[in-house]
Amino acid sequence: MKNLLLLLHLLSITFVRSQSDTEIFLFDIDATQEKPVLNNKRNISQNKGYDNQPQFLADNVIIYAGTREGQTEIIQYTRGTSKQFNISTQGGEYSPQFMMGKRGISAVRLDPDGLQRLYHYLPRKTETPTLVKDAVVAYYTWDDKNTIVGADIVENNLHLVIHHFDSKEKEDLKIAVGRSFHKIPETPLVSFIDKTSQPWMVKSIDPATKKMKNIIPLDEGVEDINWLPDGRLLAAKGNTIYVKEKNNWKVFYSFTDTALQDITRFAIAPSGNQIAIVSTISQPKSE
Repeated sequence: MKNLLLLLHLLSITFVRSQSDTEIFLFDIDATQEKPVLNNKRNISQNKGYDNQPQFLADNVIIYAGTREGQTEIIQYTRGTSKQFNISTQGGEYSPQFMMGKRGISAVRLDPDGLQRLYHYLPRKTETPTLVKDAVVAYYTWDDKNTIVGADIVENNLHLVIHHFDSKEKEDLKIAVGRSFHKIPETPLVSFIDKTSQPWMVKSIDPATKKMKNIIPLDEGVEDINWLPDGRLLAAKGNTIYVKEKNNWKVFYSFTDTALQDITRFAIAPSGNQIAIVSTISQPKSE
């Protein structure tokens, strides 16, 4: 069985070989003007290769998956300083997330033997307890301290799956989904992208009841969404961040910066005053 994260890892190597890489840029969001302004740009990764999947722990504190010495690790950026969060393992770490109600970070680890599991990491600790042993978790978000909602690899497809750590049970809802999962502010709901419909549909799910609702269709090719703390939904495509207004998408902010023409992922600070944006960077070819 081909492993999706292995494929993504190979793709990241391919990007490097084709003279491109991903970088993470941090901006302040100024919402005091008529239209939002993103300013004070900082490249917080500044590293050739794969730097992706950012998540805020607090304002100016971000964790992400970053390549170091040919291997993907959990990197923590804190107010201008970056350091490796985890003690290096033989595998590569992806999808780092703050563990709701618990200490430490969860991350998907892809080991050299192809084993892919969700693990628990603490700083400067060599032990990495396994959180999910009997499933191949690819992407996820924490709903509460005992529950994650995300995408598991099932027969080479991504299925919507809920994992319950208190009961050690999982619920495969057999819905083809994308990679973007987020708690919806001030609700018990989680958003996800349903790929069984055309066009793809942003939906919400109540993990307790499994009740789902349509939120808004996506434009073709949009893979990443996220929420501002005030409940507004954002989506990224190309060089533009869009915002949902009623049943339509409107431009939130477009970049003219050449480094921000291929946005892949983005994350919002808890305060709503900062945004971390991942973009593919084309490098000039060496002669």
